[in-house]
Amino acid sequence: MAKFTWAAFARLDADSQLKPFELEHRAPDGKPVPCPSIFSEPTKDLTVVIPAYNEEDRLPATLQETLSYLQRRRDRQGPYFTYEVIIVDDGSRDGTVQVAADFARKHGFDAVRVLRLPQNRGKGYAVKSGMLCSRGQRLLMMDADGATKVSDLECLEAKLAEISSERASALAGKTGTKYRCTGLGLVLGSRAHIQDSATAKRSALRNFLMHGFHVLVMMVVGNQIRDTQCGFKLFTRSAAQQLYSNQRLQRWCFDVELVYLAQRLKVPMAEVQVNWTEIPGSKIRLTSMVHMALELAMIKMGYGGEWARIACPSDAPTCCPDAIVSLHTRDKLCFMSTYPALLCSWIVAGAAEK
Repeated sequence: MAKFTWAAFARLDADSQLKPFELEHRAPDGKPVPCPSIFSEPTKDLTVVIPAYNEEDRLPATLQETLSYLQRRRDRQGPYFTYEVIIVDDGSRDGTVQVAADFARKHGFDAVRVLRLPQNRGKGYAVKSGMLCSRGQRLLMMDADGATKVSDLECLEAKLAEISSERASALAGKTGTKYRCTGLGLVLGSRAHIQDSATAKRSALRNFLMHGFHVLVMMVVGNQIRDTQCGFKLFTRSAAQQLYSNQRLQRWCFDVELVYLAQRLKVPMAEVQVNWTEIPGSKIRLTSMVHMALELAMIKMGYGGEWARIACPSDAPTCCPDAIVSLHTRDKLCFMSTYPALLCSWIVAGAAEK
């Protein structure tokens, strides 16, 4: 088992430990413009990353609610509240890309972008792809099904401001150094307060699998975080730089890996209760639980056995772009512009594909 887990983790490690790359895409006038990078200075107040796989039915309502909420906040807070929504299509086989592109055309390419992966790689890979291309000072990951009300974001923002400012002040006072990166912080939406009512509505098999999964999660990251799997998480930019550049898992348990990395990198974390509704269309199957268990074993044995190096410690006074982990050099990433005929391709420098 240990040999198999080591081999699997070694493949993931090799998959993610690549040198920083240069990307570019073309504007509607055909001129090349720099590709956004999470390691550049932020130009937006908020980035919302939404991974989507075969979500043509559930995505429209989620995007409509999200964009309406963000526009209301902009009207209330003024022009200094700027935002972008990045929909990451994870190799969907339905009309997910077209749905997302319609919203991009309606709201403008600066506000809504569609990152299209060439094939299905998993939710973790999709979220990481979007995060590494983000322009926001704060970054929200949310699911495409709209199970969590986007208005709960403000509760997460209040907690994030609290824990990140405390961390930055403590480090500055301890070292006497002015930190270039903003304070570190990760706030996780939590459904733990509705666990009893949710359990009553699920089948006995699903409840058994859920409780078994929670036991395994506690063996990996302890009980500091009660709900690691809620798809509603808010990061400071500096925290996202460190966590997503080190993330290796591509599918189910990347949330647990992020919590594990945050613990190792001393990124402050907190949970905030959110309003959550179970939406029909779950993609979790019995085989998914088996994969989850294997991924949890890879986290425990891979990092615990020091097979993988965690780069960019949080105690460094500046972030470490040279230590980042990037996307595959073989993959072509495509941003859909507001013009249907123009496909803005993000291509890794040196890749053979054009």
